Amino acid sequence: MSSTAETRTCLHCAREIEYIEADGQGAWYDSSNRTGCVDGEQPHAPEPLCGSCQDYGLIEIRHASTDGLIGHRPCDDPACTDRREKAAARAAEKHTGEMVIGSEEFGPQVCAECGWGGYTPVPGLYAQGRPVYVCTATGCGYRADVSAFELGDGERLAVHDGRLYLVRPYDGAPF
Repeated sequence: MSSTAETRTCLHCAREIEYIEADGQGAWYDSSNRTGCVDGEQPHAPEPLCGSCQDYGLIEIRHASTDGLIGHRPCDDPACTDRREKAAARAAEKHTGEMVIGSEEFGPQVCAECGWGGYTPVPGLYAQGRPVYVCTATGCGYRADVSAFELGDGERLAVHDGRLYLVRPYDGAPF
């Protein structure tokens, strides 16, 4: 098993398993690269790290007299807090990181107002025949059109997965 991957113990077969992810999809595998337990009846299931929230990251808030669900709050367990911080760091890296698709490099545009959010097109809103973009950060709402972005030779604006990017030819190594 990889020493960098998170390993846990399967509830069913007690084998050491690790989570392997590709393209946003993943599964728990044991050292023999099987997703199913030894009995073959069910997939591996990791033991929860947190007994408070069962690894969902949220604690249910229930009404004192009716026991009805009235809300949720983030789990305060150190393991859950650590996972939440790591997930936020991965999201920030994905949010601000450049990517290469084919022969082009995509650099995300960061909001000029809040400095964190990106831009996404506003459906049906155009200024002088060009799309208008709005900041993706909650509560910001800053709007800009194409004229707000300085483009160099060979550069263009493009939307990928709902985000605005500055696209330029990629002249680096293929990997």
